[in-house]
Amino acid sequence: MSRAKFRELLLDMFTATDYRCLNCGRDVFDNLGFCPDCMKNVVFNNGKTCKRCGVALDTDEDYCGNCAFDKIYFDRAYSPFCYEGVIRKAVLDMKFNNLGANAKVLARYLVFEADRQKLEYDLVTYAPVSAKTLKTRRYNQAQLLARAFCDILNKTDLLAETVVKIRETSPQEKLSRSERKTNLVGSYRLHPLANVKNKRILLIDDVKTTGATINECAKVLKRHGAAQVTALTLASRKESLDYEISEE
Repeated sequence: MSRAKFRELLLDMFTATDYRCLNCGRDVFDNLGFCPDCMKNVVFNNGKTCKRCGVALDTDEDYCGNCAFDKIYFDRAYSPFCYEGVIRKAVLDMKFNNLGANAKVLARYLVFEADRQKLEYDLVTYAPVSAKTLKTRRYNQAQLLARAFCDILNKTDLLAETVVKIRETSPQEKLSRSERKTNLVGSYRLHPLANVKNKRILLIDDVKTTGATINECAKVLKRHGAAQVTALTLASRKESLDYEISEE
């Protein structure tokens, strides 16, 4: 899909209001979140992708290295963006620089992606953070994205807390590829009030790198009877040979 077509569809979906560019702070007058100059540097995840996790691929294979060789619990995963450039900055600002309001703008792209992929779901949930992280950051960016997603679609009744993080772990972004895969094992459990049996669940998070976070959450949901777990992340890191080598 061309950038012009994407812009046309997105503008049709939402009523325009005034915003500032999430990257440079310039005034913008639509809901795209970025000024025309910064939008040119947004990398959409609309090329060749893994048929399971949706990560952008630089190879001719149908599946990335994680999905080809690891045990995957989620059914499918999608991301509207690649995790680089202005999108990476917008996500990091939302996550670490007290700009949780970015979620209200960025969630629109999740809505667009869900519509584009014709996703069907009974519950919308989000990847949890630990109690320590929540106290430090004061919010869970994945929860903000999920809430904004439901607000836009007028589906707030579908939003539910389903998975709880029960132990503190090392930040995924500071670990190597192999360390990320094992860092989160056993870190999650089902929320005591959650009912996921036979439910089609949409799991929202901000970024997918190796997919360890969404996979561990999906494992919990599937083991408690979820019929389907589809992950929707704002951005995913491209898989490339150079990255695989450097992260080992």
